Amino acid sequence: MVVSLVQPGSITYSTGDYNTGSQYPLFPYVFEFYGYSLSILFLGFILALVIAVSLIMITFQLSVKKRTALMKLSTILEAVPDLFVIAMAQLFIIFLFKQTGILFFDVVGAYERPFILPLITYTILPTIFLYRTLTLLFDEELRKPYVELARGKGLTDFRVLFVHVFRNGLMGLLHHSKMILAFMLSNLIMLEIIFNTRGITWFVYHHPTPEIATVSILLLAVPILLFEQGMNKLKSSIVGGEEG
Repeated sequence: MVVSLVQPGSITYSTGDYNTGSQYPLFPYVFEFYGYSLSILFLGFILALVIAVSLIMITFQLSVKKRTALMKLSTILEAVPDLFVIAMAQLFIIFLFKQTGILFFDVVGAYERPFILPLITYTILPTIFLYRTLTLLFDEELRKPYVELARGKGLTDFRVLFVHVFRNGLMGLLHHSKMILAFMLSNLIMLEIIFNTRGITWFVYHHPTPEIATVSILLLAVPILLFEQGMNKLKSSIVGGEEG
């Protein structure tokens, strides 16, 4: 396997039984699967973050009682298995198709990859996860002395929340970035297999050789490490500390 990794052009995949099927070069064919998975992964993260932040801004305009109720609801929703979410999304589109005769989105892949429904489905659980995490972080920030100090200086609750608490809450979220990415990667595997979306993890699942699995992991690791570095630099630029 070491030789194959040193010479990645020699790695092949089989269209049938690995011993008897036709063999084809892995590169550059694998980039087609890789690009699809990366687009779902990062677009899903951005979409989940935007929705979660928007919900947070609305939530913290509500009373403490309503906010507590929403937190309890998010805790329950966060425990819903990703398999259940994917199945319900597919069933909902099929239900709409039966009612209207219009197939709004492809519910499973074949020769073409479905994109919109997998992306929407993929975003649901990370949005709940980010929403819950941000709610806890914002609650923690609101208890800190600087909030009372800012209010004592005459700053409005809106300014305190949207300027100071918001920035510090997002900074706290950066500390959880590894856990968030791990969570989203595990969801991606389930999504690609059930939707038959022919992404990189789908490819590994259907061509389970050590060489292909290792190359796929390395391909996924590179942008994630770059993302981590980017987050660290962003954090350092905001707080003015050392990169870490």
